[in-house]
Formats: sequence, structure tokens, C-alpha cells
Amino acid sequence: MPREGAPPMHLDDFAGRFRADIRAQLDWTRLTRAGAVAEVETLDGDLAKRRLAELFTVWYADETGAESRWDAPGSRPLRVATAQRTLPSWPADRRRAVASLQRSFTARPGPLALTLPAYRAGEGRHVLLDGNHRAVAARLVARAGREIRLTLWSLSGPVCEDVLPDLRHHAAPLG
Repeated sequence: MPREGAPPMHLDDFAGRFRADIRAQLDWTRLTRAGAVAEVETLDGDLAKRRLAELFTVWYADETGAESRWDAPGSRPLRVATAQRTLPSWPADRRRAVASLQRSFTARPGPLALTLPAYRAGEGRHVLLDGNHRAVAARLVARAGREIRLTLWSLSGPVCEDVLPDLRHHAAPLG
């Protein structure tokens, strides 16, 4: 269950755990200046499956549903629940990575423990900063009946593309 009332953590705690693995263009200096903080919640059962499905990946689709770049006109971010719909247009290495992780997760006994870092882009909106392949593979395994234990580390800071270019798809328009 979520850690009710858990105090926010300092950005350094989040960075110490995830910075080396995050390849997204996150501006750590701006986050520090803005006083960004992180929170951790652990979810089980149906709540974990729902939250996992709702997470946004840093993968995008165009208006036809084909894989697209984040900065292409008309591109839209994909949630974990819908990412596999663009499978035919994925690069071969992404398809292989997700399939390999899915096989690995299926072979493990018991609930699947998944720890993911994300950026909070608004109420109920989180953008994955790492673990997109793992998240999609875990969702596929969960849909087949596997229990999930999700630990989500959420970074909260300004929701603007100066902090993370992907946030251009999530930031509220000014004015």
C-alpha cells in the first residue's frame, strides 16, 4: 500500500539511486534550483497493476499509431498499457528487449517486484525516467495473471520542457 504521510525525500536521495541509469534529458541543475523532491510509494495487487498501466513511457506514437519521435509533430506519449499496440513499428532491439524481459519475468516465481523512477507530471500523471522496457514487459506478465509489487519513486518539480523535454506533452498551457 502507499506510504501514507511519508515525508518527501531530498533530490540527492533520488539522484543517488537513479541518476546513473536515467538516460532521459533531465536537467538536474534546474531540479536542484527548483527544490525538487521525491516520494516513494509501494503498491500491491490490482492497485499496482492499475498504476503500472497508467504510467507514461518516453515512447511516442503518431496519429496512425506508429512509433514516433518525442519531438515529431502530432506525436503523443504512450502509457505502459498501450505501448505494445505500436509493437510492429518498434525498433527490433526494443521488441527483443521487451520479449526477453517478459520471458525472464515469467520464469521467476512469486510476485514480480518492480522499482521504477518517474517524474510527476500532474495529478495521477507520471512519466517514466528509466525502466520503460521493464514496465511494458511487467504489464504483459501482469495481464497474464501475475501479481505485481510496484515501488514507484516519484520526482516532483516544475512541469516544463526545460526540466525534461518530454514534459512538453504534459505541461498545462500558460495563460
